Amino acid sequence: MRTWYIEDAGGGCRAFSEVLVLVSEEPQEVYSVKLPLTWNEDIGMSEMACRLMIGLMKKAGVSKSDRVLVCSGNIFHTLHQWLEKEGYNWETAKMDGIAHHSAEEAFYKQLVEAGVPANFKLEDRDYRTFYRQVEKWVKSQPDPARYWKDREARMAPAKTRYRLRNTFARPRKCHKCKGKILPYSPMVEYRLRHKGKKTRHYFHPACSPMEPYKGKLDYATVKVDGQEVEGIILPCKEESPCPVCGRPIKAGERAFYGYLGDILVFGHLPCLLGRKGSLQY
Repeated sequence: MRTWYIEDAGGGCRAFSEVLVLVSEEPQEVYSVKLPLTWNEDIGMSEMACRLMIGLMKKAGVSKSDRVLVCSGNIFHTLHQWLEKEGYNWETAKMDGIAHHSAEEAFYKQLVEAGVPANFKLEDRDYRTFYRQVEKWVKSQPDPARYWKDREARMAPAKTRYRLRNTFARPRKCHKCKGKILPYSPMVEYRLRHKGKKTRHYFHPACSPMEPYKGKLDYATVKVDGQEVEGIILPCKEESPCPVCGRPIKAGERAFYGYLGDILVFGHLPCLLGRKGSLQY
């Protein structure tokens, strides 16, 4: 059984490619690969790093009986999941020794090859100062764009930008059908930051281009005048009286919100679930 170490370098620098290394200390073998500065596929940095590292592992002949120690950084998040799913003998570990030094040397080598002054050195692991020096040098070059990482490409995949939310008291306009998303209704929110500018679009759940990545909305069904009303359970924004019991729904207290036609049905959930007789809104 061999022990393999997986480490990265350069992720904190806005310029130049991140370097990934796969290292065995006994016998000593070092494999390395650079992430591209950009790519066109709709996969994030973690997915790209996983793909490249799988290629290195195949090249090195890493077996499932070997021990694999992986840096805990976010760049390897997808790789962690893949190793677990595939049944590898792996765990996260703080990197040092040959793996750490190999990654740092490989990152530094590409700087020197690009013309970064050789006196720019990482000292006492002061990465912030070192990376600022490098970035300042990049800005001074005639064509700095050739060195910058594409941050948009490194974002999480598009599907993770869709979140299941609710409108609360504010109606929204669906980006697809252009129809109104009613207050106190489920909606899908799409968020993207491009060149420092935030973009948000809103969709009816049925209009969303993708299944929302995460959602914590609680749903319930109550009966109002013999008709079932499906709605969501939300914390009340402002104190208001419950139409069923007359007691206040306090700000922050969870309450039911749903629609019977175009009429908003709301109140304490236990009150609505246990209600008898007609209800006026």
